Amino acid sequence: MEMAPLPPRTRDPRQVLPAPPPPSPQPVVEDDFQFILCEGCRQESPNLKLLTCLHTLCLDCLSENKPVGQCPVCRMAIPQASGIPNTDNLLFTNLQAKLHIYKKISKGRGLSCSRCQREAAAVWCSECEDFLCTKCFEDHQWFFKKRSHEARRVEDLRTESAHRFLEDTRRSCNLFCSSPGHADQGHIS
Repeated sequence: MEMAPLPPRTRDPRQVLPAPPPPSPQPVVEDDFQFILCEGCRQESPNLKLLTCLHTLCLDCLSENKPVGQCPVCRMAIPQASGIPNTDNLLFTNLQAKLHIYKKISKGRGLSCSRCQREAAAVWCSECEDFLCTKCFEDHQWFFKKRSHEARRVEDLRTESAHRFLEDTRRSCNLFCSSPGHADQGHIS
């Protein structure tokens, strides 16, 4: 037995509709990258700490932590007497920095050469983490002639996703390191 379709609902003109919610501000980090935020305040921070329970919190949230000495998320004990873990979450901090670079590239306004500061940036060297104009890039490649650095055109980077940009950045092997400048000293196998 087939049921007859319900008539469309009509609104009573005397009924007051609720005001639409105010527009939410643009998220600081794209939805796909919410995991790199502090688990307490849900904000980006250059001072992320990795707790033994594997939660990541910023120094502000850890400083406000009551009771001190416990993870505010799961209440597991923090072994350090100060209540502040010694371990920085370098992966999340470096991913946040890479996303800031990607956002600069994708906005495409005001990108100047990191070296000369006069010309517009034409390429991005992921190993040096510098924006370079055409002239400075030629000098850069001459200086690193024995070990050419991979650089990509800023125009090309603007057309790709944040995921792709981070994937290419991952190849430079400095996401887990606090001193990316020593990358040329060899890799641990």
